[in-house]
Amino acid sequence: MDSKNVFGIDLGTTYSCVAQIDRQEQAVVLRNFEGAATTPSVVYFEDEKTAVVGEEAKNQLEVEPEKTVCFVKREIGVDASYDKSNNRFPYHYDPTEISAFILKKVVKDANCVRESEGLEPINDVVITCPAYFGTKERMQTKQAGIAAGLNVLAIINEPVAAAISYGVKTDKTQTVLVYDLGGGTFDVSVIKITRGKIQVVVTGGDHHLGGADWDLAVSQFLLDEFNNANGTDYSLDSDVHLKNTLLLQAEKAKKSLSAKERAMVNFQYEGQSARIALTREKFDELTEGLLEQTLSYVESTIEDSKKKGVDTFDQVLLVGGSSRMPQVKAAVDKRLNCDARLTDPDECVAKGAAIFAMNKSYEDAIEAFENGETEDCPDMVKYSTTIVNVTSKTYGTSVNEDEVDNLIMANTTLPTEGRGHYVTAQDNQRDVPIDVWESNETEKKIKRALAECLDDGLLTINKNWPKGTPIEMIVRIDNEGIMSVWGKIGDDVKEYNLKITGVKDDKEMETSKKILAEADVN
Repeated sequence: MDSKNVFGIDLGTTYSCVAQIDRQEQAVVLRNFEGAATTPSVVYFEDEKTAVVGEEAKNQLEVEPEKTVCFVKREIGVDASYDKSNNRFPYHYDPTEISAFILKKVVKDANCVRESEGLEPINDVVITCPAYFGTKERMQTKQAGIAAGLNVLAIINEPVAAAISYGVKTDKTQTVLVYDLGGGTFDVSVIKITRGKIQVVVTGGDHHLGGADWDLAVSQFLLDEFNNANGTDYSLDSDVHLKNTLLLQAEKAKKSLSAKERAMVNFQYEGQSARIALTREKFDELTEGLLEQTLSYVESTIEDSKKKGVDTFDQVLLVGGSSRMPQVKAAVDKRLNCDARLTDPDECVAKGAAIFAMNKSYEDAIEAFENGETEDCPDMVKYSTTIVNVTSKTYGTSVNEDEVDNLIMANTTLPTEGRGHYVTAQDNQRDVPIDVWESNETEKKIKRALAECLDDGLLTINKNWPKGTPIEMIVRIDNEGIMSVWGKIGDDVKEYNLKITGVKDDKEMETSKKILAEADVN
């Protein structure tokens, strides 16, 4: 694997992009077919096997919303059966496959440029995800990359990628708070950066909070003004065409207000029209509650950071396209008494992922050389970065109907493992129930109602053991936040095959890969 022929992909809720390390050792974003740095994460299906991704698909939200999918990243991790009766997406694709369509498009566009330059197509990638993604979401994100035909080297957190992009060249130790407000997700992380090492201290956030919620608030205002002007009583839920049109208008107005104090919206619907003025002051008023939600997460994350001995910050970084809103920097500066830094918020995550990908490929190449698997000794990369991450959620097991025994707490340094100790309930017991739970809780024992069950299955026992024989349940989480579960009874140690709802097994993955390989994506 060539350390330069690896790529970082920011798979965003509203926009996605691809980056690589160029010949000057700089991280650069690869332009799409339209010449833009980012591609809207919107998929329009012309038919079952023909998908359009990007700006053209976004335009179809007003025309054929029933065949257009947006904000699919918010559906990652959501349990659903995608049959004909309740499928929420066109042609019965699931969120993993829709995400794969987006990945396939941004890679296809980048490959067009690479092909013209006589370069190899993109294959080895690092994909980013919100820091607050749990095990299920991370596994589904990785599977989206695999379904798109890519070799996924790693999944890394978006704030970490941003920190790499900003801080990889530093020679001094810095503690950084990363405020990451994207189109559909919000993360806040406290990160220590030194030359060659990035260590996540704590992380928090909400992957259902982002710029799309600002658009929704503005859409409601625009509709209220339209109704008042025309004596109508339309609602956002009455017509998906109406809602999507308003959301697009709201997004344009929001972006305009980042540079101007006033935006004018001309809106027409069913023969009626209104010219609506939206001032920055009114915009701030409409979205004050959303901004306050992000600041609440910031404050709780800072409190968690203090518990780990970190209570001061050298820098506050604003990341994500929605951080461009003037109200964000103003509020963060005021609340934290700082001068937050906003630089390259749209591209820094992909660039950081590319830097990480380069270093990972270099490390893998060194290992292969040292193991005698290749005779080629790789050239030294400019920067070598080690990532030390933390868990975003709390994980435990359950052996009764009411309680979860939490074994790994949120913000535990990775890799890690937790062990639960139980006993067999009867002589010659042939299996042990395995319930794995995920939550946001901080107590060692919690009610089941406060957690989500990732898997409930049975671990087979291969030997006869008397009642009361000790059983050890081992939950392990690797550097990427991917979980494995083991059971130990006496000298018998066995890995349990996790069957997390929504995460595909090998057979299902082969089906998804075939679907994506046969689909025409433009």
